[in-house]
Amino acid sequence: MGILDFFKKGSKEKVQPVSDTSEQGNNGVGRILFQTRWKGSALFAENSLIQKVAERIIQEDPFCKPFGSLDDEAIARTKRRIYEYEQVTTVNVAIKDGNLMIEGMSLGKLPAEQWNEINPYYGKNDFTAFVYVTGGRYKAYSDDSKTVETAYTPYDLDIFVQFE
Repeated sequence: MGILDFFKKGSKEKVQPVSDTSEQGNNGVGRILFQTRWKGSALFAENSLIQKVAERIIQEDPFCKPFGSLDDEAIARTKRRIYEYEQVTTVNVAIKDGNLMIEGMSLGKLPAEQWNEINPYYGKNDFTAFVYVTGGRYKAYSDDSKTVETAYTPYDLDIFVQFE
């Protein structure tokens, strides 16, 4: 049985999530000690750098499907904005001495408030982070014109950070 055969058949067994996340059940491994979410634009004033980082993330994502592979008719039925790159993400995130690095590009030093909230965990606990691209070109159905129209908002970054 090859791996493709496995995905074609699907799993017949029901998978049960692991619910024991207590420190005794797993010796503290995998227990989330701290997690937060930041907007790139709220942390850093340099908007052109955020745009460059977003473009790099888009360029590096091998699974990128503009507008979720939806045609205009499907977009009209959704009744919401469909961003060109709304599912694009990266895990290539690092924080080195307070400096936030995404896809090898430095966004700069974290503001004191954010640095102070993660500093107790930094270097002592397992670090996990990922970033979603938000904004950019989008399509949405217009009731006024009865067509799908294209518009643009500047890119931003949703940055998720956690320590275990």
